[in-house]
Amino acid sequence: MPASLLIALAAAVATPAAPAADLPALPKDPTAMTQSEIRAFNAGRPPTDPDFIRCRRNEETGSLVRKTFICHTITQWAELEAQGNQTGRDVYDEFVSKAARTSN
Repeated sequence: MPASLLIALAAAVATPAAPAADLPALPKDPTAMTQSEIRAFNAGRPPTDPDFIRCRRNEETGSLVRKTFICHTITQWAELEAQGNQTGRDVYDEFVSKAARTSN
């Protein structure tokens, strides 16, 4: 790699992110924002910021081409994951307790 590229990469990594107080608050629900609005909102935010918006692409069943983007903040994704895990545990516990009540 050329030395100038390495220097540019080091400068980009060393540039501190803007303090949280300087960054704007979430203007509206991320699912209603366009990709350009999300890019503008995320500009200057570190990927570990709880308000950083991440989008996931979901392929639609029955289509070879159509995909939908679902966007949420890091905090919202964590809440959705915790809720899904709790639902899975509840279903498992219900089946286990039902199997214990059933006699052969």
